[in-house]
Parts: sequence; C-alpha cells; structure tokens
Amino acid sequence: MAIRIREQNNIHILDIDGRIDINSSELIEMVGWLVNSGKVNLIFNFENVDMIDYNGLSILAIAYKNIVNHKGKLKLLNVPISVIEMIKVVKLDSIFELYTDEETAVNSFAESEVQKLHLRRKFPRLDIHLNVEYKLISDNKSPKTFSGNVLNISAAGLYIYTKNTLPIGTLLDLHFTIPDSSAALEATGRVSWIADKDLQPHAYPGMGVSFSHLTPEKELAIVDFIDKNVSHRADQS
Repeated sequence: MAIRIREQNNIHILDIDGRIDINSSELIEMVGWLVNSGKVNLIFNFENVDMIDYNGLSILAIAYKNIVNHKGKLKLLNVPISVIEMIKVVKLDSIFELYTDEETAVNSFAESEVQKLHLRRKFPRLDIHLNVEYKLISDNKSPKTFSGNVLNISAAGLYIYTKNTLPIGTLLDLHFTIPDSSAALEATGRVSWIADKDLQPHAYPGMGVSFSHLTPEKELAIVDFIDKNVSHRADQS
C-alpha cells in the first residue's frame, strides 16, 4: 500500500494505492502523525484501492477513532461498491461519511463547522455532576445497564465520565434526572467520541454522547435548566 498526502482548503487528502488489509498499519501511523501535528480533518481517497478486507475495515475504524478523539473528522471518497456493502454488513454505515465527488467532500467540512457553531449558539453547555444510567440498544432483551457521571450537558448531548465506554456510533438508552425536575429523563443518544488519556486526562475515561431522539419537551426542560444555571453563575461572577 502506498499513501500520498495533499492539501485542499486546509483539508488533508490521503490518496491510497493498493490494498487495505492486516498489513496496512502504516495508514494508522500516518493518521497518528497527522493528528498529532494538528491536521485532524482528513479524507481517504479510495480511487486506486484494489481491495479492502475485514481486517482493513478494522484499520479504518482505528484510524477513525484516533481522528475523532483529536476532535477531527474523516470522510471517505470514491469507495468501491463492494466495500460499501462490507461497511453495511459490519454496521459502520452510520459512522463513515461516503462521497463520490472530491469538491463535495472538501466542502462538507465547512458545512460541519457551521452546524457545530449553530449548535453551540442554540445549545449552551453547562458543567455539572449528575448520575446517569445507560445501556446498549440491541436485540438483547436484557442488555446490561451501566452507570456513570455526567460532567457537562447541553440540549445537543452530554459527556459521561465512566470506565465502561462503548464504541463510537453505539446507540444508547440514557436515564438521568436533572435537579429541580419532578421526573427522570429518558433519551436516546449515540456515542460520538471517546476521551483520550493524554489529551483529556481530567475527563478520562469517558465518552461524549450526542442526543439522537430528544422530544421537544425534554429538550426544553434541559435548555431551561441550563439557562437558569448559566445565568445564575454569570450573576455570581
């Protein structure tokens, strides 16, 4: 496998030639070097990739996790149909963003930043300590329930401090109670990032969870609680 790096609009594109399989650890090493250098928004171009097997998908998943833990984004470009089907089989189709046009893939990063800015303005985040219970959404009738501590929350998601982290993209049932609320809140969330021990030692171990299905009533309850506490803290400062 050969890798060539080029840059467009501060996005680094990795043109990959050959096979991505168990012997493709250089891709992980290349990603590690890039993200540690602050180059965290990447595109993998598969136009000249001959084959990707299941071990290769594991390589991609490791690279993706490293990028997300550095607050970056990964997009896949020119993915062969056979690989798309494999991605669906292993349930990674909700994780990887696939593109067939390079310009669209590059522009998608700017759109993501605009969306993130919109979320920050719409959903202020509050540092807090709450107990939370969560479990994996699966076909298992009695999935194991884990517990953790919420360190911060917004109407867009929350951060759970816990040793029982789950893979990025995992759907969770969440159960927690916000102060001054008469009833517990139940919501669905998706694991969006995992804390990095070196980069976020104060929050490690843990995971960021984005709300997937939050009713307007629950969203309003969280927003009202955050607004009251943010205003109260501002008055005290």
